Amino acid sequence: MGRRGYDKVWLFRWLIYKQLTGCSYRDLESLTGVDYSTFIKFRKRLITTNWFTRVFQQLTTVIAKHASSLSLILDSSFVATYSGNEEPGAEYSGYYENTGFKLHQLIDEQTRLPLRQLTTPGARADVVWGRRLIRAAPRTWKVSGLLADRGYDAQDLVFTARQKWRLAKVGIPIRRTSQKIQSTTDLNYRSKAALRTLDPVFLNRRTEIERYFSRKKRVMNLGEERTRGLQNFRANCHLTSIMEILEFVGQPAPWGYYSPDSTKF
Repeated sequence: MGRRGYDKVWLFRWLIYKQLTGCSYRDLESLTGVDYSTFIKFRKRLITTNWFTRVFQQLTTVIAKHASSLSLILDSSFVATYSGNEEPGAEYSGYYENTGFKLHQLIDEQTRLPLRQLTTPGARADVVWGRRLIRAAPRTWKVSGLLADRGYDAQDLVFTARQKWRLAKVGIPIRRTSQKIQSTTDLNYRSKAALRTLDPVFLNRRTEIERYFSRKKRVMNLGEERTRGLQNFRANCHLTSIMEILEFVGQPAPWGYYSPDSTKF
């Protein structure tokens, strides 16, 4: 007879518990009676088969399909390595004066649900990976708006978003040059402003993603895991995003967000 098997959903639920509580694999062994190495091997298998990424993509596909409108917010968040030292895939970021990774994220403003994400070493430029996130998002999404901060002030990024979602308002503040203060009479400023919505009320809605990242780190404990390297960080990011989505759809009435035929969800 072979070794006793365990229900995969049951094991995954305990991985969620570990993420939420910040406990160790040894703690899981004490709580479940299952050898701690079983949980470690199970998680490694999920990473090897790209399970976390695939499940995240499947969930977000259903969410976006049933959303009547999406107001997207684009941003990134730096996460220092747990060890505080160099790790595989980590980079030193002079801006944060630390070594770590970056999570680049597209979320829906209304629900604060993650819809697309990429993970990189910590010194990668936001605007470069912002372009990739926009290009990776389906044209079929019903996008009414896209918000980002000055780090994404690039005309080609704005143009790409406007071409993909023609009815969407793009709100990205125009960066002031170091040579002179741009004004509304400046030709460069006016050419950029022509493709954007710079209403302060609209632009201020971008702060929702700051609260999103704060909760992701404070409640979902992203960055507190005793894991090493970019591959593990990517798995942690997808796990926390899956947890956020499951938490949302588990509500009795998710804010009236879905259309009437969304009972199939």
